[in-house]
Amino acid sequence: MPKVRVTAWGATDPGRRRSRNEDAFGIVEQDGVLVVADGMGGHRGGSVASRMAVDLVVGAFRKAHGDYEGALRREQQDRMRFGNTEPMRTITTEIEAEDTPAVADNDSPSAFPYSSALALLRLAARQAAAEIFSTARTDPDLTGMGTTLTAAVLEGNRLYVAHAGDSRCYLWRDGVLRQLTDDHSWIAEQVRAGALTEKEAKQSRFRHVITRSIGFERHADLEVRSAEVARGDRLLLCSDGLYGLVADEELGEAMSGELSELPSRLIAMANERGGDDNITAVVGLLVGPDGG
Repeated sequence: MPKVRVTAWGATDPGRRRSRNEDAFGIVEQDGVLVVADGMGGHRGGSVASRMAVDLVVGAFRKAHGDYEGALRREQQDRMRFGNTEPMRTITTEIEAEDTPAVADNDSPSAFPYSSALALLRLAARQAAAEIFSTARTDPDLTGMGTTLTAAVLEGNRLYVAHAGDSRCYLWRDGVLRQLTDDHSWIAEQVRAGALTEKEAKQSRFRHVITRSIGFERHADLEVRSAEVARGDRLLLCSDGLYGLVADEELGEAMSGELSELPSRLIAMANERGGDDNITAVVGLLVGPDGG
């Protein structure tokens, strides 16, 4: 039984300037899974890619019914059944070798305890990348599609976040909002390197250029973050259509209030400021095993 559970709410909106919503989100409360994806590419490819990514991650956890080790074993068995006769590394070792090294909440590249939930999340994201890539190659209308992916899962009293792209995950605790993920975008990399100021970044025409994604290549290069969490903590996963218009200080203030209607209120705030992109927000409240 998890030491904490999540109660979550989410909403998405095309914004005021886009005719199509290419964002998607998913929630699996019983497994503590929250997912946001922001798609791109082709006439309708963005919406297809984001929906595929979310559905594959959500579907993996729903299918597992809480037995993550069993789901990983079945994946190994399926590989052998379908003719993979090469010497097999374990699923978790193979996935970890492909991803960016995991980082714990103290920002050291320490190996936090093995997590079957994280292993399943990584596997689902990798499968999403492969399926999106394959679909884009076989359907001319979907050529060039891909998506960001930010997915969080709870196991015990620890939160794991796997992400690629510039959708974000925040942790709110005791009135302080902390961004857990680093944006995988050209602009963010320039800011981190000191080549651009935050003000210059907001005005740059390259601010939507991402450096990692799901589906543009067959393999997913995920970055993984982990943080210890406790009852009363709050989570926010969102696309850049929200945080690009609503500052972190405002997001932190909003996170201190009632959460059930917060996704819709955050979307309204972004739309009031122009709504120039699709907007998605998923919020979660961490509660005890009994819901309190």
